[in-house]
Parts: sequence; C-alpha cells; structure tokens
Amino acid sequence: MKKFLALAAIALACSEKKVDKRNDCVPVEQVTVSPDCYAGTTGLLLTADTPSSIALDWVLAPLKDTSGAQTYVPYYASTTSNQLVVPDSIVRKYPKIGVMFVGAYGCPSDMYFSFVRRTDGDSCIRWYLQERFLKDG
Repeated sequence: MKKFLALAAIALACSEKKVDKRNDCVPVEQVTVSPDCYAGTTGLLLTADTPSSIALDWVLAPLKDTSGAQTYVPYYASTTSNQLVVPDSIVRKYPKIGVMFVGAYGCPSDMYFSFVRRTDGDSCIRWYLQERFLKDG
C-alpha cells in the first residue's frame, strides 16, 4: 500500500510538461553520504547529484556484512528532493548499505553505490563510499 501511495504521489506531482522534460534529464551518477559523525539519532543522510526536485525513488540493500555476498530485503523509499534520510533502525543494524536504484520518474540510473560503517581514530562512527560501478544492463 505504501509503494502504491508513493507512486500515486509521483504521478500527481508530474504534469505533462514535467514528464516531457524527462526526455533530456540527467541520470544520477553520484550519491554521497554525510561526512559527519553518525550519532544514531537522526538517520543517515544520502544525497544524489541529480538536479531533480520533483521526486526520486530509492531502492536500498541493507547488508549484514561488508562483502555484500548475501541476500537482502530491499528498502523502498521516495523523496521529494535529491536527499534521503535512512532510518536509524536500518543504519544501526547493518554495517553496509547498498543503493541498488535511485532515479527520477522517467530517468533511472544504472549506477550502484555502497556505503560501509567505520569507527575512526577519534571514536567517531562515519560512513564511507565503498563501491560505485555501472550495473550490467
């Protein structure tokens, strides 16, 4: 039901003019993570480099270890900007979070990103980009 509501909101947000502009959109090529210490109370901020302000659909892959060699239960989210706050319930439980898909309506991305959690020398927990690659089509 939540996915249906998100898709309905995207459809309502996109007028015919906006959909026409999707023909020359720029797909997401980079996703960055907040460089701040992760405190465990405000979620993890991911930012896509797309100029879209309409909406982005995200499919995350929370992974139990940093190898990524296991199955996952996808986490679906939609945002009205180029930023997503990953809930603490996911961030605390998984040491690696993959971004399997991020794209605007009619403008998908073929890039995969993964982020891993590390404790730095100052006892600060930070998230770092581990992988970025073009998915096989």
